[in-house]
Amino acid sequence: MYGQPARHLAVRQKTFDSMSSPPPAAAAALKQYKFINTADRTKEVGRKTVRSSLQPSNFHLFIKAGLPFLLFSVGASYVLKSAVEGKNLEREKAKGLISKSERQARLEAEKDQMMEKLNKRIKSQDFDNTKRIERPEEILERRKREREERNRWYKRTWRWITGQQ
Repeated sequence: MYGQPARHLAVRQKTFDSMSSPPPAAAAALKQYKFINTADRTKEVGRKTVRSSLQPSNFHLFIKAGLPFLLFSVGASYVLKSAVEGKNLEREKAKGLISKSERQARLEAEKDQMMEKLNKRIKSQDFDNTKRIERPEEILERRKREREERNRWYKRTWRWITGQQ
């Protein structure tokens, strides 16, 4: 720039001006937008002219950026706390370390009493669940054998002598 003649400056200035103006196709598209000069923003309130500041107030910034961030942080910590708490609760339930409510304790005591009663009854009746169930044919065969045993000639004779039927 120092050693160049003035005509080069004019050419460069011209190219700079042509670069700052948009091409004709873009100029047509930009006509639909209204551009506001932010350096000269004035507002009339009554008789006074109030010049608004170029930067928004701190409260406005807090509402726009700080409050959503604060809500996100608090919400995330709450969600993580409840998730970890639920996981620990499930782990304690699986291990049996969790305390029971009164109702649950009462129901379990009642269940234990009923099971004791059932166990006593089963033991007193000589309950054997390993016996196999007889088939109908086997029942008929057993009854036939009992009948034949009952009707042997010497048993029949004794019943006739004693008058039993």
